[in-house]
Amino acid sequence: MAGAPLPAAQRVAGRARLFCGKSDGRTRLQRLYQDGSAKIRLPAVQGDPLEAVLINTAGGMTGGDRLGWTIEVGAEASASITTQACEKVYRAAADRAETNVGLRVGPGGRLAWLPQETI
Repeated sequence: MAGAPLPAAQRVAGRARLFCGKSDGRTRLQRLYQDGSAKIRLPAVQGDPLEAVLINTAGGMTGGDRLGWTIEVGAEASASITTQACEKVYRAAADRAETNVGLRVGPGGRLAWLPQETI
């Protein structure tokens, strides 16, 4: 079929939000939202800080992909956030890949933002 249009490529879309706060003397998860390819895992740890691992289940990003991460640490709480692996960005003929990150820390709170590099 000469001249037939190519089907649109499937694009990645994902959003995840994590909210933690101090309760009973330690940092605890208060709210967690995950959608699409954006996932958050919480390793079992004793005490502070709360640890979280951000995962893009698509395995990389290319043109048209969109990811969004929001992390909020409440007053006097502490969290350590990282990614599962380096984020691979693949070449695309058109459109751009986009990752948006929102970080908020309340009074006296602490956040260690430790993502792996982008390759």
